[in-house]
Amino acid sequence: MNKIEIYTSNTCPYCIKAKKLLNILGLDYIETDVSNAFEEMAAELEKRFNKKVMTIPQIIINDKYIGGFDDLNDLYKSGKLNDYLN
Repeated sequence: MNKIEIYTSNTCPYCIKAKKLLNILGLDYIETDVSNAFEEMAAELEKRFNKKVMTIPQIIINDKYIGGFDDLNDLYKSGKLNDYLN
């Protein structure tokens, strides 16, 4: 079972695209809306992955930091997304 975390906001077009791609692929995910807690999310991810984040969405698959929608989409298009999935 994959553990996919996605940090989003309701109005972010890239968040919507990321969730749509995950849904199309049939992948379940845990969504956390950080509209009112962006700084806390950024601090948590910097602590967990030593990454400074400045945008959403932020996507983690099986405790591996992916990045945003473009990163997820690039992995999918290149066929490398399966390397992150169980």
